[in-house]
Amino acid sequence: MRGKPFDEPTAKRLREARDLLSAEAEKSHHALYDRLREIVADAMPLDAFFVALFRDADHVLYAYQYDGAEYALPGIRPVNPEGPTGWVRAHNTSYAFRTDAGAILNRGIPWGDKERRSADALVVPMRRTHTGEVIGVVSAQTYTPDSYGDSELLAQLDDGHRPAAERVLSRSVSELVVERVAVVRQAVAQLAAELEREGHRLGTRARDLVRQCERLQIESAEIEFDGYRDAAARFGSLSPRERDVAELLAQSLRNDDIATRLHIGLPTVKTHVGNILRKYGAERRSTVAEEISAYLGYAGGRSYSG
Repeated sequence: MRGKPFDEPTAKRLREARDLLSAEAEKSHHALYDRLREIVADAMPLDAFFVALFRDADHVLYAYQYDGAEYALPGIRPVNPEGPTGWVRAHNTSYAFRTDAGAILNRGIPWGDKERRSADALVVPMRRTHTGEVIGVVSAQTYTPDSYGDSELLAQLDDGHRPAAERVLSRSVSELVVERVAVVRQAVAQLAAELEREGHRLGTRARDLVRQCERLQIESAEIEFDGYRDAAARFGSLSPRERDVAELLAQSLRNDDIATRLHIGLPTVKTHVGNILRKYGAERRSTVAEEISAYLGYAGGRSYSG
């Protein structure tokens, strides 16, 4: 059952939000999530908000969580198939509180103020552009009844070209950490210099924080290096034809498209894909596609053989 439509001013703000979100996604993931939360809070009552990304079939990363004005640390939890996050993934559609009077929502993992229950909620899927695969969810909840309207309108907040969620997942975690810590290090270094000039006793503590930032950058870069070597080894274990298939798999092509591109039969493509999944120790082709896409991006790519 669909909710009642948003009023026209609210619907207009949500539509206009698409371009804003696209711009924020180019800045940082945190800026994107912050802006999305601000847009939702400006358009309707909002008492809790989270963005969750599916790490694999059994785990979900709650990447961004706010309970009211309180920020909650990110964390990985098992997927609860009975709750709204697991339900949205399984059914590939949005969940609205009004659909079942909150029954599925109340079967989810509780967080925030456990003494109160939400009176309305929307949980909408984040999808990849080319495949439609659900890679995460966005959830808005409130203690105010009958607050949310058309869930599908909220689900269309992205820019319609390349989803912000896909941009989030397309970057290396260690690369992102190094980049963000550099910003923090610069700010702390400036603070340390000012405190030292003033002879403040906290100058030494601030300088220690600068060194901790440098240590984190180095360790993150080493994780990136090790990850690259592991990805290179897995890609190197493929046969030449499997690499051809893997490169197109990384572009989210379907099996019949790969067969056409490489001028081979569909059963042959399926055999190669099965071999690739086996060598990568993966069950889902999307998992392998993400790793190969990232690896080929770092390695400068390659063109498949004829």
